[in-house]
Amino acid sequence: MPRYLYLLRHAQSAEKQINQNDIDRNLTTTGVKEALMIGSYLYKQQIVLDVIMTSTAERARTTAGLVADALKIDLDKVVLQEDLYEASTRTFFQFVTQLEDHQQHIMCVAHNPVISYLAEYLTGAEVGDMTPAGLAIIKFNIHSWKEVSQGNGELENYVTPEMLTN
Repeated sequence: MPRYLYLLRHAQSAEKQINQNDIDRNLTTTGVKEALMIGSYLYKQQIVLDVIMTSTAERARTTAGLVADALKIDLDKVVLQEDLYEASTRTFFQFVTQLEDHQQHIMCVAHNPVISYLAEYLTGAEVGDMTPAGLAIIKFNIHSWKEVSQGNGELENYVTPEMLTN
């Protein structure tokens, strides 16, 4: 049975303010709309996520919560993961290989550039610099998340808010 990894870059965030920690940056009004658009897209595609793993940064947490709202899933399925904030590609990859096997549809909300690098590493596809609220949907034909390796994922789709408004 295939497994799906949904890599979502957080939606558009405000610039860092004086004396503000990066982790505390909020979404802009546009960012809120982007997150809801991506969630609505997934809802229309009848995607049922087992869990949404999100960076602890405010902009990622808010993105994850808005996607969960649009998908009409309980917020208890949104799980904060400190490892995803400022993660290296290696750390993020190791995180994916340790996901629980009973979960087959998992979203990770995180940051650039690592989320773009990971999408390319896992699929061998050229994703480039993922836009805010850019979503890479990766399919794996594996029995366990432990089997995830470089290039064994298939980039099933890459969706951006701009694509959904055109």
